[in-house]
Amino acid sequence: MTTWVMTPAETTQVYSPVGLHLLDELTNEAPIGNVNAFLDLLDANNVWQQTSVQPSVGPSGILTYPGLEFHGNASGLPARQYRIRLAADFYVPFYQTNEDGIAFTAYPYDQTNPPQTAASVAQDTPLLPAPNYPFASHIPVLRGVVVDATNKPVPNTYVTQGNTERALTDSRGTFALPLRWVQLNVQTPIDAVDQRTNRMGTIQIQLPGALAKSQTIPIS
Repeated sequence: MTTWVMTPAETTQVYSPVGLHLLDELTNEAPIGNVNAFLDLLDANNVWQQTSVQPSVGPSGILTYPGLEFHGNASGLPARQYRIRLAADFYVPFYQTNEDGIAFTAYPYDQTNPPQTAASVAQDTPLLPAPNYPFASHIPVLRGVVVDATNKPVPNTYVTQGNTERALTDSRGTFALPLRWVQLNVQTPIDAVDQRTNRMGTIQIQLPGALAKSQTIPIS
């Protein structure tokens, strides 16, 4: 992403190495509630360290980090690895299916030398409804928990109904899966996959009865 900062005496071009277009998975619109972004830097010991750098969020809802890795003199400086972690009031970020953050490379630049690469298009970043999401009353929502062979809840598990609906379990292993196109009184499979460990499981449900209680999906 590129931002222009104008002063009476000069023009400075400021780059962002990343741009995220945050999207509510259910509505395909801007998310509701608060979405906080945390920027981590990969240190010399290959450990992620949280920084205090704050993002910029424009009128269109695109999150950027303009000026990241800008230096007075960038000659000879190495590129550095960063990642963005999101924490939202009503969502579980989709990237958590297999990653703890959205990683990217930031290249150094200065006033006369632009970065080697910079973001030109914002990356769509789906946010899946969490169990506390305020679903509209007309939307059927299947609620439940994903557990492993020891009955321990499994976070970040991908829960789907065919190719039409999806959710991600939160830190407690619980999920809320909208079922907007499922027919009543028809056996419907609900799949759960922990992509980090390749464990999976399936249950069969019927609407509307399955909505009356929490469902448990074992994976192994």
